[in-house]
Amino acid sequence: MGAVLAKLLDVFFTKKLDMVVIGLENSGKTTLLSALAHGQPVETVPTIGLNVKVFQKGRVQMKCWDIGGQAQYRSEWSRYCKGCDVVLFVVDAAAPQKLATAKKELHKLLDDGSIGSTPLLVLANKIDIQPHVGESELIEKLQLNYVMETPWMVLPISALQLTNLDQVVEWLTAQGKN
Repeated sequence: MGAVLAKLLDVFFTKKLDMVVIGLENSGKTTLLSALAHGQPVETVPTIGLNVKVFQKGRVQMKCWDIGGQAQYRSEWSRYCKGCDVVLFVVDAAAPQKLATAKKELHKLLDDGSIGSTPLLVLANKIDIQPHVGESELIEKLQLNYVMETPWMVLPISALQLTNLDQVVEWLTAQGKN
């Protein structure tokens, strides 16, 4: 009887969360999703097109669209952002030379309304590599202080070392809907 009740609770009280994970190539998007889904990173190869991963954390079932970050795939980002509950924008914090391009691509999505008022989590990945940009510098370089319509937050992480991934999960589960 207890197992049946537990199963019914899971069916009726599980939240669902559709998210898109975007960012420039080699920023760590696929590594992040592997670490979130499996509790550890796995060896990855560059994403060609997109990957879809579904996993559950607590009572939140997450469906993640991992879109390739190479220039030829960036035009597809807006299509996937439009129907999602959250957008994760992954930035390589150890590659400050890529921040201008990351800013341009992010603001393109913000300006064309693709993200709109969808919550945006900017993940400063690879903080285990020195040197790396800090949170305030990242906010400045991506000009996030000018983003008013979209609720955003920045979290420094290391997907490879699992640093601060519990905070990512906490933020994501808070965004889930019934």
